[in-house]
Amino acid sequence: MSETNNTKTVRTVCALRDGAMCGIMAHLKDGRITKVTPADFPDSFDRGCCTTGLATPQWIYHKDRLRYPLKRIGKRGEGKWERVSWEEAMDGIADKLKELIQRYGPSSIVWNADPSAVGNMKWAGYSRVASLTNSTWLDIVGFGDSAGLCGNLATFGALGGRYLVPNKDPKFSFVWGINPANTSWRTMRTIMRDKENGCKLVCIDPRYSRTASRCDEHISIRPGTDGALALAMIHVIIEQGLEDKLFITDHTVGPLLVRDDNGMFLRESDLIKDGKADRFMVFDKAAGKAQPDDMAQIPALSGSYTIDGIACKPAFVLLADMTKLYTPEKASEITDIPAETIQRLAVDYATKKPAAIRLGLGSQRSFYGDLSWRAINTLAALTGNINLNELSRFVLNSPAVMMPGEKYYHLPVMKLDDAITKGDPFPVKALWIASENFINQMPDMNRIVNDLLPCLELIVVVDLAMTVTAKYADYVLPEASFYEYVDLLDSYPVYTPYLQLQQKVIEPLYESKSDFQIAAELGRRMGFSEYFNKTEEQYVEEFLASDHPSMEGVNLEKLKKGPLKAKPTEKIQELKTPTGRIEFYVERLKSFGQQLPVYIEPIESARSEKAKIYPLSFITSHPKYRKSSAMGNVEALTKHDPEPFLYINPKDAEPRKIIDGDVVRVFNDRGKVKLKAKLNPNVKPGVVDIQQGWWPEHYMEGHHNQLTHGIINPAQAAIFQPNAALFDVLVEVKKEQ
Repeated sequence: MSETNNTKTVRTVCALRDGAMCGIMAHLKDGRITKVTPADFPDSFDRGCCTTGLATPQWIYHKDRLRYPLKRIGKRGEGKWERVSWEEAMDGIADKLKELIQRYGPSSIVWNADPSAVGNMKWAGYSRVASLTNSTWLDIVGFGDSAGLCGNLATFGALGGRYLVPNKDPKFSFVWGINPANTSWRTMRTIMRDKENGCKLVCIDPRYSRTASRCDEHISIRPGTDGALALAMIHVIIEQGLEDKLFITDHTVGPLLVRDDNGMFLRESDLIKDGKADRFMVFDKAAGKAQPDDMAQIPALSGSYTIDGIACKPAFVLLADMTKLYTPEKASEITDIPAETIQRLAVDYATKKPAAIRLGLGSQRSFYGDLSWRAINTLAALTGNINLNELSRFVLNSPAVMMPGEKYYHLPVMKLDDAITKGDPFPVKALWIASENFINQMPDMNRIVNDLLPCLELIVVVDLAMTVTAKYADYVLPEASFYEYVDLLDSYPVYTPYLQLQQKVIEPLYESKSDFQIAAELGRRMGFSEYFNKTEEQYVEEFLASDHPSMEGVNLEKLKKGPLKAKPTEKIQELKTPTGRIEFYVERLKSFGQQLPVYIEPIESARSEKAKIYPLSFITSHPKYRKSSAMGNVEALTKHDPEPFLYINPKDAEPRKIIDGDVVRVFNDRGKVKLKAKLNPNVKPGVVDIQQGWWPEHYMEGHHNQLTHGIINPAQAAIFQPNAALFDVLVEVKKEQ
């Protein structure tokens, strides 16, 4: 912090929900933030900030900011409110929660807040209340962006990580289903550094995006067919003998024997009465017999074997046999990518090592997105392009701070529908939503508004502005911005391994309170005063009081001076799959016919019967000048991006007699939205795109999430939690007369 006369600068952190957590310098004059600039880091490469982050002062001083607590007096969504004091609001909310707990049980209270998204203190209060009341935490991952996480969990035994990106200097890189030129300056900077160092960049995206324009090649893929492309590349690699046999043998399930009769791995307990069920068998070519995988000298990757009367094959044989179906020619029919291109990409990826895949959420926003990620993970594993080094990170004392009571229930966000309307797996009667524009961002908006919300007896929204979600609340509470409270941020290691202190820059404006203060007010009323008797700084110190070696020498005073970088580690990650190996063959998914990462056509495919009525694939890409729906009212940003458009290829516009600027109606059997069209040859023919995050008031009629659906994939639920298939949607477009 520096201060002269009536000006001051404070180093803090931009806590917008994009995971980047950029360090910023807040510049004040007469106690008011006038601008923000990027702050220094130990590594100058990490110094930066996006356009949206630079505009945050206009966001917190916006005329539409919520200033005091509000209580609904009209019908939900009607917009009739009365101003109440914090005491009235919190007393009323606490009394209602106690009543609902008495009538329906504590699990009926659901907290919609994601502790992994931003600061630790921001969600620590809600987590403490949920833990102490034994209520329910809504597992929300990017509003249902969980298919990729399912794919990672099935393959590697972990949700995240940098498995597909080498530590440094890739020679070849796929930029797959991601547009970091719009969404992540640090990732884009890394990609451009790779290019400067001689890395060939290939962008795979249905749109010729800003990122694609900076790559060496753009591959326009049909939405939802990423898995077929990966499987065809695997086909080519195996056919040409380009797979990394040593890596497959040492680190994957490739050599593990799979029984012909039941599709399960052959275990020692299948052969020996007192054998161990957790010892998996391979055929050891050196011994000429089956052995536990940790004893074999030369495990076989090919052949068929009969072991004590049980017919078996190595898992690699099953994968190779399955991918024989996915020739480049067959995959070309599926993906719209030329066969010779698929062939060339496969060879390049397998031979130009180390190779990287920078994989984005766009590639998993289909109903079978988990299969796509599993196929892509398998492509990386078969070529040995896997980074098994542990990530450098700080390990905080989080469980003790965030969960001091009984463990709360978990409810996948896509299962909230059944819980509210059917009581499955338990009834939900109250929903606390903090900093989440739930209605705007979740799929099937009409169903949420018309069917789900009327079943709830209490809805509380905490936010900076009166969002469409807040309009349907019973109580709306004014939230302090990240400039107005202290927090501790440990950045996602995939971005930068820093621990940073989010220092308070100004006092909370109007009557706003930090999320922790709000939760503390509620916790005391719920009978847990002893758990909310410290300051936020004191709880930050509790987070730092970890016995983990990564926290050695870390304290609050050091963090006040600047960010701390995690020490590098040379450890190899422990794979927490059932086999302890990279699993492209997953036993748990045998009952779904998905033990291998097969390709399945999208449920709303442009080649289905439904496409005769709704022939266009609908996607919602990320904007440059917003963070999803946040900051959609900031003039510094809206002047660059003033209104939503339907981006449509001229080849699709011509038969519909649509020209630039025409008002069009985009519709299907779930809903409709009316807006202007913009002809764009960068969008693949057969695909239309509306940038996501726009509010209902930005449209002439309807909303883009009236078009999407919330159909659940049970295979994903068996591994982790179901995905929102936001890009697996069919629509038709007509010009308004």
